[in-house]
Amino acid sequence: MIKIKNISLAFDNRAVLSDFSAEIATGTITAITGRNGAGKSTLLAAIAGDQTVAGGEIILLDRAISSLTISELATIRSVATQSHSYWMAYTTAEILTLGNEQVSGDRFNEIVRKLELEDFLDQSVTTLSGGQLQRIEIARAFMRELPIILLDEPFASQDLASITRVKELLVSEKSKGVTIVLVDHARDENLNWCDQVIDLDLRPHVQ
Repeated sequence: MIKIKNISLAFDNRAVLSDFSAEIATGTITAITGRNGAGKSTLLAAIAGDQTVAGGEIILLDRAISSLTISELATIRSVATQSHSYWMAYTTAEILTLGNEQVSGDRFNEIVRKLELEDFLDQSVTTLSGGQLQRIEIARAFMRELPIILLDEPFASQDLASITRVKELLVSEKSKGVTIVLVDHARDENLNWCDQVIDLDLRPHVQ
């Protein structure tokens, strides 16, 4: 369970959310939607523990984020960000392995297969497309089988076939009890496969 209690958030010294509350049940998929600048990515960063919260609190698995160390957070949640910049010519396989050395071969192969990364495992990440890099980030987020996965715009650079693969992975992981929160621009009717949609456009705009 993720509980967000009366938090306020700012980005670049501009308030984006005020007195915001929500609950996200364990083993569900929640989409955060809204216009550009509505605070979607800032809210996701706050849930990850990477964004300062002004007032209120966020609770992950019955513990306040403010009481968790960075190492403790790393055992609870994993984050796939939107930006992917690699300047060293690591292969896809090397990037997927970094920090995931304890992941079993079966798990590694499962995620690679579900996101169809096999064809460029030995290819340098500096030569890959934006969509391929994004799927690598998503794969890294799911490798260690943590209880909470946070995804910032996971479909932004994907073609229709890749979007389907990612959705299938999310639904499959949800069935194992994983709690997934994603940021997306889609309208509510395109997110009927999610259990909950938090539309930040329905909240009063913070001046």
